Amino acid sequence: MKPLEDTHWMRLALAEAEAAAQAGEVPVGAVLVRGGEVIATGRNAPVAGHDPTAHAEIVALRAAAQKLGNYRLEDCALYVTLEPCAMCSGALLHARLPRVVYGAPDPKTGAAGSVVDLFAQPLLNHQTQVQGGVLAQECSALLAGFFRARRSQQRAEAKAAHPLRDDALRTPDARFADLPGYPWAPQYVSDLPSLAGLRLHYLDEGPQGAPLTWLCLHGNPAWSYPYRRMLPAFTQAGHRVVAPDLIGFGKSDK
Repeated sequence: MKPLEDTHWMRLALAEAEAAAQAGEVPVGAVLVRGGEVIATGRNAPVAGHDPTAHAEIVALRAAAQKLGNYRLEDCALYVTLEPCAMCSGALLHARLPRVVYGAPDPKTGAAGSVVDLFAQPLLNHQTQVQGGVLAQECSALLAGFFRARRSQQRAEAKAAHPLRDDALRTPDARFADLPGYPWAPQYVSDLPSLAGLRLHYLDEGPQGAPLTWLCLHGNPAWSYPYRRMLPAFTQAGHRVVAPDLIGFGKSDK
């Protein structure tokens, strides 16, 4: 297809992604095209459908297969705003699609070259042509804006759940943004009697029922960040790790 045609179809996929965002889903959209006509669309819907397989690509593939009465979509092209994951890539190969075009790369789960490249396996009995980077900036911006708004909402909810005492200080979350090697979800507690209303931050990783739990207590001055290299080793061994920021340090109240 011509570049202008690719851009046109990707804009339709972006419209599906925007609709997904409005529904509270991660904004990924897809359209399936055959002979210059959209025959199916899809948008992310795992949350609404309680379905981990309800990615935009899968939704579009199912709709197209039902419409055409055939799971093999050998004369179709799929346009999706985010690089397909391994699940979706496998489905696209099984559907015998000749061409897949995506917008933004996915450095975490992308299976078209970013993390793995399932489409480049020469032993597979079907080969699908893949092209990335069509309207990549717009696709990436939509995702970034969605997650930025979600983080802002989570911060507001956390603040409401753990109000700051009048005589305490709390380091802004922005000071901890983009720290290397510190991807874990923050946990907070403020209702323990010993805290007297102060908010304590901690990490809690690994299975809750693990046979061994590591309690990692930092020194002064420090906080849980120095344990970032130890946490993966413990959790990979099947252990649980609890690493608090003691009151007065890190993300905990001062």
